[in-house]
Amino acid sequence: MGQDTTSSDPSTGKLDFMFSGMTGGDGENSYAQNSTWQARMVAMTLPKLFEDIKSMSLTDRDQVFRIADLGCSSGPNTIRNVEAVIEQVRARYKEAEVDTSSGPEIQVYFQDLPNTDFNTLIKFLFSQPRSDEEKVQKYMSAAVPGSFYDRLFPKSTINIALSTFALHWLSEIPAAVRDKASPAYNGGNTQIKRSSLATKEAFAEQAKRDLDRFLAARAHEIGPGGLLFMIFLIRPDEQSGTTLVEDCEDDVWDSLVREGTVPVQLRDDFNNPFYARNMDDVNTLLESYGSVFEVQRRDISTIFLKDLLRVYLDPREAARAKTNAHRGATFKAMEAYIGESATRIYFQKFEEALGEIYAREKVIFERDGSESPELLSFTLLILRRK
Repeated sequence: MGQDTTSSDPSTGKLDFMFSGMTGGDGENSYAQNSTWQARMVAMTLPKLFEDIKSMSLTDRDQVFRIADLGCSSGPNTIRNVEAVIEQVRARYKEAEVDTSSGPEIQVYFQDLPNTDFNTLIKFLFSQPRSDEEKVQKYMSAAVPGSFYDRLFPKSTINIALSTFALHWLSEIPAAVRDKASPAYNGGNTQIKRSSLATKEAFAEQAKRDLDRFLAARAHEIGPGGLLFMIFLIRPDEQSGTTLVEDCEDDVWDSLVREGTVPVQLRDDFNNPFYARNMDDVNTLLESYGSVFEVQRRDISTIFLKDLLRVYLDPREAARAKTNAHRGATFKAMEAYIGESATRIYFQKFEEALGEIYAREKVIFERDGSESPELLSFTLLILRRK
């Protein structure tokens, strides 16, 4: 099944699935080639950040203006995002009648986990066409390996921090979820929709701790008047799964076990380090940071199957698009865990099963006039550092 690069916990004899970032490179399985939907969602929401940039305090032109993309991954999306922000920042200085030719230098930090394919990111960065006065003018860039759940930058050095579709990835799987003696043990499931209440609570607590760590680190790093822009997936209520896709994923894992493609113990030890938070939990945590951050915007958006089918008229094409997004996020980590052959079989089965689900649901909501199923919900948060 390919080289085994999972880790072993001698105290339990278990193999631990290790999430090590998005799939690198620019090949067919890479995040760079399979992140179209993320780009579309960010393009929908960035204009709201632009509005807040128009009212933010400006640094002196002899100071460096610093932008950090937290969880940038290795595709071109991050470059498009930060360059769009830079354009708005320069426009803000121009409106303030600051000579942009001698305005502040701009430093951009591209941050993600140490195993991120920063080489591909740098290749994209330097292959960008430069014309019309470099479009966004020259800016300095640096890769910053590490976890955004920890401190990354010196005190009050960041003016704008972005984190788009990254905060639903957890820093770790809760220990209780992997402990066979715990009521939170998640054996037989890889997601949480079919899991016990104890399992869901363990994931929720881990997600709370992680977001608390993230906000505490940013509170130290973002200077007064600076902006924190976040987009991440949320779930409709405390105990639900996010969408029908979670059931589909576990059904595919079940079929891999039945067919002998993946040993049952390997499946039982697999837990996706993903959690879409309940918005009430997010709001409670934001209240605890009320003395540090002012909430500028707090929006919730939901994408339904009918929305996807406006873009992809064929349900199977829609399923392929969703599968590609899934592949770009997890192919590398799954390949390391179950091998290349089993991973390819998994994604083939996932696309086929999801296509059948989408086609069936399309018939139902068109025939009955009912609401189409929810695909995902996400929140947009913009905080201003006090």
